Amino acid sequence: MKLSKKSQTFLEDLRLYLVASGKDEREIEDIVSELEDHLYEAEKDGKDVDHLIGKSPKEYMEQIAGEMSFDKKGWLKYIPVLILGVYAYILLGEAIRGGVQYSLLKIAGDFFIIIISLLLFSGVAKYIASHRLSKFKEGMLFALLGIMPISLFVGVIFLDHAIDSPEIIFNQTGNILTVVLCIGLFIGMALWSKTWVPIIIPAILYLPEGLLGLTDLRLETRLITQNILVFSGLIIFFFIIFKKERKEG
Repeated sequence: MKLSKKSQTFLEDLRLYLVASGKDEREIEDIVSELEDHLYEAEKDGKDVDHLIGKSPKEYMEQIAGEMSFDKKGWLKYIPVLILGVYAYILLGEAIRGGVQYSLLKIAGDFFIIIISLLLFSGVAKYIASHRLSKFKEGMLFALLGIMPISLFVGVIFLDHAIDSPEIIFNQTGNILTVVLCIGLFIGMALWSKTWVPIIIPAILYLPEGLLGLTDLRLETRLITQNILVFSGLIIFFFIIFKKERKEG
């Protein structure tokens, strides 16, 4: 006998909620496995998931998360790698477009955006996991995840042009080394995480720009098309990651 679709969906949502809350993966799997056994026994007696958790999945998930400790070691391991990865994406783009010219204001602004994006992703994932939303509302939230960070990065660029700040400027050798180091970092991250994600993200960000640069399209048309492709790529990427995380934890 298999669990009902409703119970399976709840377990997937609970797993996602706990992951987004920064809980230890092994603890998450233990709790989900234990709850799966309870649901299996309940369904054999003719009861469903609502009988076990009550009418509010959100309150039940919050209660479970509140009883678990925050996985500090896990986050301290992943966050520095993530921050290095994001700066590598940015520096690679600068080097490709003609040379790294990075102001202290932009360094600080980009760091702030990374933290905001992490909090946003965690909050959206927890909200989707703990609420029964229509596909349209889910799609709007994924669009927010794709558009918000890019909008903030664009805002920092405009602010950087408006405010004078000390700059770090690389010469040709520095730019070549930057490209090599960034690509090496992406490959290292892919091997470490055993996923293609660190390579897929720069491909989404920079392939459209590179390919469109080979065309005879006007600059304005290229920029509009490039932004559409990047936004669409990021939205699809977040959607796939979310679905995979919901199923696999």
